[in-house]
Amino acid sequence: MKKRLNTLRPLARVPGFSGLPLGTGRLLRHALLWALFAGFQYFVFSQWQQGLLVTSGFVLTNSAAAMAGFYFFSAVVLPRWLLRGRWLLTLAGLVGIYYLWALLSFGFFAWLDYRSLISPDAHKYMHRVLDYGLWGGVFAWRAVSMGLSDFVVTVLPPILLRFIVFLLRSSNQSLRLERENLNLEVNFLKAQINPHFLFNTLNNLYLLVVKQDERAPVMVEHLTHLMHYTVHESDAPLVPLDRETGFLGAYLELERLRYGPKVRIDYRASGSWAAYRVTPLLFFPFVENAFKHGVDSSLEASWVEIELTAADGWLHLAVRNSFSPEAAPRAVGGVGIANVQKRLALHYAPADYALTITRHPETYTYAVTLRLRLQPAEAAAPVAATRLLPLPHP
Repeated sequence: MKKRLNTLRPLARVPGFSGLPLGTGRLLRHALLWALFAGFQYFVFSQWQQGLLVTSGFVLTNSAAAMAGFYFFSAVVLPRWLLRGRWLLTLAGLVGIYYLWALLSFGFFAWLDYRSLISPDAHKYMHRVLDYGLWGGVFAWRAVSMGLSDFVVTVLPPILLRFIVFLLRSSNQSLRLERENLNLEVNFLKAQINPHFLFNTLNNLYLLVVKQDERAPVMVEHLTHLMHYTVHESDAPLVPLDRETGFLGAYLELERLRYGPKVRIDYRASGSWAAYRVTPLLFFPFVENAFKHGVDSSLEASWVEIELTAADGWLHLAVRNSFSPEAAPRAVGGVGIANVQKRLALHYAPADYALTITRHPETYTYAVTLRLRLQPAEAAAPVAATRLLPLPHP
């Protein structure tokens, strides 16, 4: 498990040090960043035109406080207190980092005063702390109100940077895990096509072969296309729209053979399929649900209607199906529908799709409508679509 977690840390490997052990690379990276921080501090305090000793003392004091605060925040405050909702301890940790810097600054100022190294230009700045003693110059509210502005610009930035990096890592890891979970669900969805459906299809195929029915070869062709698409083509982020509609057509032809004249299946499609691409396997759960929860509940006068249109960069899908009045009410949607909803939210902006799922008890009808912005097809040669013949009916 520990090894797995390490693979999810995008900043664990350091560019330029990839051949070094992880600990050495991280150490060098931190040393470089702290050297840059100290260099920036030196640039800022050198503008005061103090002596080298005084300037270096400011740099050393602020850098020491920043480093101690950074690692204390990273090792204790963030993982043990902040992430566990221990707000008082978190606040106490930040206050402790501030007072560490304030005490170091007070000690440095006192040492400069003892050595008579405070210049006339810096006398007022340092004695606003020294003149009030340790309590009044460090712990009193007056001292805190004056010192916070210096603390925010000298010590706090590395701590804030650490917190921002943590948020970005967490966000990226959450997104990556969500993608992995969705990929697992998509793989499950592909594997789900469908043991029950596949069993019935093979059984029907066996009967056709025994009877030497002319529809058997066409049925094999459709089933081959269905399996080939789910196994080999649907792993891509986007697929040609004509491949997705071809898959849907193959599935519907097999369902026509499975149910025969008992179920009316009406499929109307129009549009320039080759001009667009789409996320794979978005339509199938809606169509599968129409058979699983509608037609399968009652074969008496059952029907499924599907309309699919691609025009002006938008796809319009409408799936309607009947259900039995005696069928037990069910929640709209299911695992497959929830999967599609998550995939839509992950792959498309909210303005690029609209999904509506409704149940009409007065007409015993389920209805799904999807409006989706399509991606234009790439200039490269598209994947050739398999020409699928409709299954002839006796």
